[in-house]
Amino acid sequence: MFPGRRGLAAEWVGIATEPFAGWLAGTYRWRVAVPRGGGNPKGSRPQGGGAKPPKVHPERAEPEVVADPYAPRRIVDYTLDRRNALAKLVLVATGASDHLDPHPHLLRAARNHGVPAGQPCPWCKSTDDLTTLNYVYGDELGPYSGRLRTQKELATMAGQHGQFRVYLVEVCRSCGWNHLVRSYVLGDGIPRAALRASRDALD
Repeated sequence: MFPGRRGLAAEWVGIATEPFAGWLAGTYRWRVAVPRGGGNPKGSRPQGGGAKPPKVHPERAEPEVVADPYAPRRIVDYTLDRRNALAKLVLVATGASDHLDPHPHLLRAARNHGVPAGQPCPWCKSTDDLTTLNYVYGDELGPYSGRLRTQKELATMAGQHGQFRVYLVEVCRSCGWNHLVRSYVLGDGIPRAALRASRDALD
């Protein structure tokens, strides 16, 4: 979207770097049910390889024709992963899961900025505590990649950037259930230079 407190990578990899390719890569980390990204484990660089692997920019692309920059495209739905995660919780029947142990920053964001999901929590069945959060990632966003944004802000950004990816995460403020719901791309398809950090970077 989008986690335990031990750190992750497919897992809420945080709030400032390209993510959920390992679920939100960056400053804060929390686990989520998203396949781990590629790459070699530390200390396992193949023989004969270069000093550093080429940097991958999944959201940096050639110009494209976009009929509606405000309409989600390249949608990835994680409903099946969510269903499997719930099934495993039921089988374990202990409630012991990374999906019920969110990182403190994720839970705090849900409590202070979460938008009601309009449906009960899939785990504890609370009808008032399931919320959603939108995190944005993209090369054009520069230091602002990995930030939490509202739907209104997303609509504004869609007309100001060529493309960026949005990760929708659900978090229950009651039991801690958290999971990446879906991701999609917004933007007008016209590439732009990456933003630079302003003096007031903590906007």
